[in-house]
Amino acid sequence: MPVITNIYDLKRLHKIRTPKMFYDYCESGSWTEQTFRENVTDFDKIRLRQRIAVDMTGRSTASKMIGQDVAMPVALAPVGLTGMQRADGEIKAAKAAAKFGVPFTLSTMSICSIEDVAEHTDKPFWFQVYTLKDDDFMRRLIARATDAKCSALVITVDLQIMGQRHKDL
Repeated sequence: MPVITNIYDLKRLHKIRTPKMFYDYCESGSWTEQTFRENVTDFDKIRLRQRIAVDMTGRSTASKMIGQDVAMPVALAPVGLTGMQRADGEIKAAKAAAKFGVPFTLSTMSICSIEDVAEHTDKPFWFQVYTLKDDDFMRRLIARATDAKCSALVITVDLQIMGQRHKDL
């Protein structure tokens, strides 16, 4: 296993190990990709100041997110088609999130079903859902998430046409 010291090492490894169509999917965004680009460049503006010889006794990153105890205030975001990049990818991601004490968000566009993820994990997870026009389908989908003990719905409202990605057109 190569040594990964930063996000760029991880991206290089991802590009080598992943079929091009899946890599391209993860390295792009919807519409004009402005938000995707800004998600990267905004982090470039953050500077962390290293402090040494500071007493860290009693400090913790533990917090609560929507009433759920978390090891740190972050969550694994929904990524569609994760299971196509790695067998049982969503299940593995949910288990990893549970191991590290952070929420996992299952995408509507996942390969593994809500029920499969629930069956293989012992922690509640969140479910991301698109706002689709088929009310009956939406009710059934949300009922499945409820039955699987999902602890939150993450509602995506900016993608009215499923998969509208300019690169794909």
